[in-house]
Amino acid sequence: MSKDSTIDFLGFIIVKALSLILSCVPLGLALWIGRRAGDLVCFANSKRRAIAYANLKSAFPEKGAVEIKKILRAHYENLGMSVMELLKFSTMRKRYLDKYVEIKGVKNIDGAIKRGKGLIFLTAHFGNWEIASLAVSSRGYAMSVFAREQKYSRLNDILNKNREMTGCRVVMKGFSIRGIIKTLKDNGMIAMLGDQDAGANGVFVNFLNRPASFAPGAVVFALKTGAKTLPSFIRRIGNSKHLVEINESLELIGTGEKDKDVKENLEAISRIMEDYIKKFPDQWLWSHKRWKSTPQRTVLVLSDGKPGHLNQAMAVSEMVKEALGSRLKARGIEEKPIVKIEVVEINFKNRLMKIFLDLASVFAGKRCQGCLRCVKFCLKKDTFGRIKNKYADIVISCGASTAGVNSFLKYENNAKAIAIMKPGLGRSKKFDLIILPRHDAPQKSRPSILITEAAPSRLKDEGLKSKGIGLLIGGDAKNFKLQKDTVEKTIDAVLKISGEIDCDIFATTSRRTSIEIDRSVKDRLSNNKKCKLIVIANEKNRAGAMQEILSRSEVVIVSPESISMISEAVSSGRYVVVFGTCQGKYAKNIKNLETQGFIKTAAAGDIYNVIKTLLTQHPPIKKLGDREKIIKRLEGMI
Repeated sequence: MSKDSTIDFLGFIIVKALSLILSCVPLGLALWIGRRAGDLVCFANSKRRAIAYANLKSAFPEKGAVEIKKILRAHYENLGMSVMELLKFSTMRKRYLDKYVEIKGVKNIDGAIKRGKGLIFLTAHFGNWEIASLAVSSRGYAMSVFAREQKYSRLNDILNKNREMTGCRVVMKGFSIRGIIKTLKDNGMIAMLGDQDAGANGVFVNFLNRPASFAPGAVVFALKTGAKTLPSFIRRIGNSKHLVEINESLELIGTGEKDKDVKENLEAISRIMEDYIKKFPDQWLWSHKRWKSTPQRTVLVLSDGKPGHLNQAMAVSEMVKEALGSRLKARGIEEKPIVKIEVVEINFKNRLMKIFLDLASVFAGKRCQGCLRCVKFCLKKDTFGRIKNKYADIVISCGASTAGVNSFLKYENNAKAIAIMKPGLGRSKKFDLIILPRHDAPQKSRPSILITEAAPSRLKDEGLKSKGIGLLIGGDAKNFKLQKDTVEKTIDAVLKISGEIDCDIFATTSRRTSIEIDRSVKDRLSNNKKCKLIVIANEKNRAGAMQEILSRSEVVIVSPESISMISEAVSSGRYVVVFGTCQGKYAKNIKNLETQGFIKTAAAGDIYNVIKTLLTQHPPIKKLGDREKIIKRLEGMI
């Protein structure tokens, strides 16, 4: 006997036994047991609980964790009571339905029947949806119910027998379209669940803040046959009572433009479902992957206030769109990818709070979802206020100082976590992807680590607008001091070669550049006719300056301490020359890139010869493949 057959057989025995036992138990006690069983499942099934919590957070950004957890618990208790009702139903049948289920809107059924073109009950996984069709059928309105065949045949048979007790006809997936149309043309009634993910075969409309794939079947059948479509929902009142609300028929749009009509009608259906869910959020089935096929992702970027780190994190977040587009295409979904990027700068109350949160994040896990007390305790009030209710599918941080917050937000949102650079403190297992330049890579790697040649860059290898010389001047950094005389010698060499071969100069400093070097750069370049652009970042940091310089420069001269600037220059597909010398990780990074053939290095006195060789001999430029590697890994995560 196979594993599935064994589970099916044991499940059949357990369900039969429970049904027999519960037949002797008063309904009130059975429902109490159902609520406690729901609480237990909510506690034990962390995977589904995490999905439900994240879905609620996305749908209701205005609700806090306490309210969401209250709805979540009520959701599981409702499911537990629904299971108990179905287990007891075999002994109660019509008597139970007459006593505990009220139906409003029966006149809407009668009106649709009088038209003689059939009707479609369009419902959702709402309340105890299984008994809604039974209640309607028990009043003499026999209908065909479309159901998905369950994995275990014996359990599937029990469920279908319960469905058929009051006259419902169960139609399994695979029933022919011709049969559906015949049923409607014979003035029959069909019940369909309209809130399931329809994948690539569906039509995407907005649903609770995200595009969702809706099956178009109900609308297509109604437009083709003229059948009335009645949105119908059952909801629990208290514990034992239920109310089935059969709404008035939808006035479907039918202009003859099929695709447009179907989409607009599904948008109307989505709004109706949204209204019910917002009024009674605990009644809907939050724990299933309703947005599995959505073409939208929300990316939360955690900034530590360092521009270089933010640029790297933004680079990866922008690559998500390309990865998502490839993923959608592979699944046969033609929707355009939508990536919403939000940036929050993380500010701690003090350094001690940062250390505390770093240590606490080592122990972060699924039970942290809906808590965030550690994060609230350590962050400044305005910072915590910006992230506490913010939903994200992907959380990205660059640098160790924001890695701790990333760890907690991963579990809070049931999100994918990406770290750029080492997250530190043995937290590698907390991240789904860690992007490390080769010079930072550990000797023993792990599947989540992606080793790149340089830091992630927002720039792509695009066409050259003009054949100029770019000059990117950084500044002081940890264990590094940029020397004024080195910068001056480099500028002199650039001025000399630009005059000889008649090319323009485009230059920028950084916010780390010293005042002394800023003045020297201005003195040498601001009045020179060859210098078409000079940006002194400490005076006025012009937006888009880096992109403009790289797009107009055939060769780019960079100071050695900025991994971010060097990486952006290499990613742009230009000749890159790093001037001066440095120590530690900076030197290791530069040596690696030079060994790989991506850059040239030169002392300040040799810059002239190196630039002249590049611009006169035009050796081939080795392309950096980091972007493609990162996008490929992102595809596997989405």
